[in-house]
Amino acid sequence: MTSSSTAAVAAALVPFFVFLSILTAGATDADTLHRVISRARLPRPDPDHSNPPCLSSGGSCKSRASFGLSGKSGVVRDKILSFSILAESGARAPEPSAASENPSPTAFSRNPRQHRKSKRKVRNWIIGFVVGSISGLVSGLVFSTLFRVVLNCIGGRYRTREGTQLFSRVFKNKDELNFLEKDNGVEDLELIGRGASGEVYRKEIKTSGGVKEIAIKKIKTHATDGDQPMSEQESRLLNKWMGQIRSEIKTVGRIRHRNLIPLLAHVFRRDCHYLVYEYMKNGSLHDVLRDSAEGSRELDWPARLRIALGIAAGLEHLHIHHKPHIVHRDLKPGNVLLDDNMEARISDFGLAKEIPDANTHMTTGNVAGTVGYIAPEYYQTMKYTTKSDIFSFGVILAVMVMGRFPSDSFFQETEEMSLVKWMRNQLSAGNASACFDEKIAGRGQDDQLELALKVACFCSADLPSNRPTCKEVRVMLAQIGSG
Repeated sequence: MTSSSTAAVAAALVPFFVFLSILTAGATDADTLHRVISRARLPRPDPDHSNPPCLSSGGSCKSRASFGLSGKSGVVRDKILSFSILAESGARAPEPSAASENPSPTAFSRNPRQHRKSKRKVRNWIIGFVVGSISGLVSGLVFSTLFRVVLNCIGGRYRTREGTQLFSRVFKNKDELNFLEKDNGVEDLELIGRGASGEVYRKEIKTSGGVKEIAIKKIKTHATDGDQPMSEQESRLLNKWMGQIRSEIKTVGRIRHRNLIPLLAHVFRRDCHYLVYEYMKNGSLHDVLRDSAEGSRELDWPARLRIALGIAAGLEHLHIHHKPHIVHRDLKPGNVLLDDNMEARISDFGLAKEIPDANTHMTTGNVAGTVGYIAPEYYQTMKYTTKSDIFSFGVILAVMVMGRFPSDSFFQETEEMSLVKWMRNQLSAGNASACFDEKIAGRGQDDQLELALKVACFCSADLPSNRPTCKEVRVMLAQIGSG
């Protein structure tokens, strides 16, 4: 149960218990009266007389069946009322007086009035209880709604006006990002990337801590210009982009870890959203591996192993230490950025999802991710778990050892037509060296390369239950590096 639901239930139950206590306290007299009336309807012998009193106007009785409260026997009624009420309280009933033997006309008329008064009290209690319960329920629902709105406003879900939201102390105040609130805020910036949802720009800005390089991701909120209605496809794209923005803010907007790329700020405009990150000048792992294959950049095995360890540590934080657990769902070399020290930083949390503690998996309506890195069970059942990310990590580790990507034409020409299956067959045949990237093979580290391939094969097992956890992966890689 969420905190807002708990607050609603608590608020609704307060008046319930208040009126219940009132009703319980008041019910004592009502129950006593009910028992008295019930007793009065049954014939009871008179304890002081052998014959019932004669209450007829003529002074003589024709029948002995007039005791109790039959007819207009007010005297016996008074005695029974007195006896019953005092018995309930533990007191001793007084002796009957002469006045009670010959009651006045007012004695006969007082008791029906008391009975009606008691009935009115019970009715009023019931009405008060019902009205109070309804009022408490309504007030609880109102409180719950307001509480939820406040939380969502804090999280930025109901931001309806333009503005800047800071997530880091890198910026002293929002004024340092005022240029993004202008119509041509990124017009003169360096374009470093382009995707389906928008573009990525680089800029140097002066902050309180000095000059800082930032990457600005622009996500469009309108698929068409002007006031023309959007097509169904454009509407779906817009919903997808908005979901990615919310996912980014919910994850990296509040998570801090050395192997996760931090979200520094979010700038909202009516025509677009700007997500501000730290700029990683070494680019992505995909870019570095491609440059290494082309010979324009060197990436030796110790550097690759250190990158793999960083990815495993970042996943460990998401899968184990963060509550609720987070599944990235789109782990690939292109979403692993490298900082100035070639330290891995997992990025692009647009498809990331939280898994509540009580759940072992989540189900989605469509498969998300990149072909070649998606776990097979995700294709088949639409269910994703933390083990889905482990499969993706296994493919990334294999790519770093082989220097080949799942989409390379090399694997399309093999019998397996799959990087993972080809790797398994080579290891089973004892031909691990056929998998090694020639850029790093034969440098005295082939044993580590083979062990890393086995870890990659372990992570990419077909059954999720056969895959290790990210913590186990990190420990195995650390042992390889120390060997």
